[in-house]
Amino acid sequence: MSTPIKEKSLLTTVSVMMVITLVGKAMGVLRDRMIAVNYGTGTIEATAFQQANLLPRLFLDVMFAAVFAASFIPVFNQYLENKGKQAAFDLAARFVLLIFMMTATIAILGMIFASPVLILVHGNVAPEVNALATVLLRILFPTLILSGVAFSLTGILHSLGEFNIPAAMSVATNGIILIYFFFFIDYFGIYGLAVAFVIGWGMQLLIQVPFLVKQKFRLRWFKVAPWRDEGIRQIAQLSLPVMVATWVGPVNLWVNSRAASSLNDGGHSFNAIIYANSLYVVIAGLFILSLANVLLPKLSRFAVSEDWDGFASFLRGRLRGLFFLLFPTTFGLMAIAEPLVRLVYEDGLFQEKSVAVTSTALFFFSLGITGFGLQSILSRACYALQDGRAPLITGIIAMAVNLVLSFTLAPIMEIGGIALASSIAISTAAVGLFVMLRRKMPNHSLWTREMTLDAVKMLAMSIIMYLAVRHGTGRLELSRLFAVAVPVGFGATVYMVGCFALKIPETQALLNWLKNKKFG
Repeated sequence: MSTPIKEKSLLTTVSVMMVITLVGKAMGVLRDRMIAVNYGTGTIEATAFQQANLLPRLFLDVMFAAVFAASFIPVFNQYLENKGKQAAFDLAARFVLLIFMMTATIAILGMIFASPVLILVHGNVAPEVNALATVLLRILFPTLILSGVAFSLTGILHSLGEFNIPAAMSVATNGIILIYFFFFIDYFGIYGLAVAFVIGWGMQLLIQVPFLVKQKFRLRWFKVAPWRDEGIRQIAQLSLPVMVATWVGPVNLWVNSRAASSLNDGGHSFNAIIYANSLYVVIAGLFILSLANVLLPKLSRFAVSEDWDGFASFLRGRLRGLFFLLFPTTFGLMAIAEPLVRLVYEDGLFQEKSVAVTSTALFFFSLGITGFGLQSILSRACYALQDGRAPLITGIIAMAVNLVLSFTLAPIMEIGGIALASSIAISTAAVGLFVMLRRKMPNHSLWTREMTLDAVKMLAMSIIMYLAVRHGTGRLELSRLFAVAVPVGFGATVYMVGCFALKIPETQALLNWLKNKKFG
């Protein structure tokens, strides 16, 4: 049986994950910088690589992400609680085998039909771009298999209370890719970069093996086909409606990239959307994904034991913390969008035009950070309740909103309108999820009047922080590093002092935690 995470250790667990995740994300930003510096936003290599690299990610997110996060973990935890560890491991082994078979089939077909698949997803592009992207896609498609198996194993580790190893997966992947940039890029070029991505994804799988071996988890063949297993059928039934809900992020990114391609500016907007989205996900996901990964197993245990008061109380606390961190993150990122893009990307082939379009996209993507966080947390609350209907409905609405607004706003606001459409869409999904979840639990309050008052205070201080940063540091002549560091430090100080003066509980809780870490 798994060992639950105690409430008092949750903040420490999330904090350790955040540190590891921060290292991995920082390495990911450096990886993207190396791609940007070497290929910019307007070259054939940049567009071809981004098109090819986007496809396996889309297949993974659209077809399998729901199965890992929303369906496998609740059922695996149910087996742990009711049938024991060995039965749960047998279920997991069948699940991993099935995922391997499915991803391998898709990867082989994708490699065979690479060129028409690229045209189907990205539209008609220049022949030289499609030719290079076709070769790169055939190299990159095996990452679908490696990532599918890796994320399956991650679900097992999360359910067993191990979060640090999965958090370190991006460190392993990005480490391999950075080694390639530092030592081999001049010899093997863009083709070697694709191979490095494949090897990096393989490392995500390998680093999980020692822990699973220690837990006596074994992969083995079964006499009965995996899809005939009762537990696998239960996972499938849960995943079908939830699958559409998880399409919001990847499908919106694809729609945004297609809308950006319609601007016909030599690929600048298409690549800028990818670069800005990557930076946005790194910053927004640092806290959100660390918390969300811990949240699902915890909420699943509340649901299995039918402790609905505990479920609601735990979720309320997480929502308060979410707003406390993400309101200032939203306005802070808006304030430093341009200097941050200059710091991270500007060099080599990534120059003024690339900086302008990427920072504009990042500014408007930033408006969706709170919606992204709320949607991530509330969808996992629904998954813990084995409810796929609410995320399904809100996901469809969000994708429709993004589709309409992207192509409506693109001619008016260009790349800014496309990014704004994405932010509005994810925020719409978040609000819809909250309304539906409250209706599902009418006797257990998920929100209080006190939370409303504190949220208004947090929002007001975030806006004040934004104005203080823009007017207090915006005209200073600083180096690229200090043009980011000074506004961040100044803004964080303004926000924390303001929240402390307004007696927002999270401020004192954070200060107490820091004090205990320092002196305890």
